[in-house]
Amino acid sequence: MVASPERCYASASSVDDEFVIGYVGGIYLESILSYFEQYSELDTPERKMLNSLVGSPTLYRRNTTIWQYGDRSENIHIVRSGWAYSYRDLEDGGRQVLDIYVPGDIIGLREYPFKKRITALTALRDTQMHSFPKARLAEVFACSQLICNIFFMIAAQDQAIMLERMINLGRRSAREKIAHFLVEIARRVHRNSVSGDSPTHLPIPQTVMADALGLSAVHVSRTFRDLREEGLVQPSSSGIEILDLHRLSEVANFDPSYLDEDAEDEILGFVRSLSASGDAQQRS
Repeated sequence: MVASPERCYASASSVDDEFVIGYVGGIYLESILSYFEQYSELDTPERKMLNSLVGSPTLYRRNTTIWQYGDRSENIHIVRSGWAYSYRDLEDGGRQVLDIYVPGDIIGLREYPFKKRITALTALRDTQMHSFPKARLAEVFACSQLICNIFFMIAAQDQAIMLERMINLGRRSAREKIAHFLVEIARRVHRNSVSGDSPTHLPIPQTVMADALGLSAVHVSRTFRDLREEGLVQPSSSGIEILDLHRLSEVANFDPSYLDEDAEDEILGFVRSLSASGDAQQRS
């Protein structure tokens, strides 16, 4: 059952319109809202509800372990700036890097039903993250079927990325794995576009990339040497510079369909009609 509009929007209405479109406490939030609006246009009350989730960010310095596997899972996070990666330490002393998070990404939806963290998280560079309690997100879901569906679509796309990562790990050559990984991250940075980061400069150490792709550091270094000689990338101490994204995409045989936000208009239209009907019934 959807909560009454009066109850939901009372708290949202207490947020000034300036909060919706500009700076509050020096924090610019419009770009984060634009990320959500890639999925569906938001009305003012919905924008205010989303804004009510996002308080002042916390800064984590480069290489800081933000949380460990098994820590309590209480909050959802949005990356405001910087980069981070999730991973699991293995019994033999190695690790498996599971995902790279870029500005605009939401961290924690996979752990939404769990009491404890199922991965560790470390900052790749100085990183700012907004956080909000899971319980607050549940309140927003109860207030807005549209926002609930947008988060569901974000989680579904996250699942699609993980499925593609499994294919990358199991069925591609080292050259294709690295090219595919780089193109995917570059396209995600460009898609989110919340911090002004260049989509062609990826501050990912080769050791992290090796642990993400199940390759040895030597194999990764050798492959990057070949890609550099072909004029596709330029490795450096600060990460990887992509010199020719189009040709790198060809090397990877990259199909971007799993990154597209192509939700059916009729689905979102149906959700909006349900919300409007519920609002009308609760007001009568």
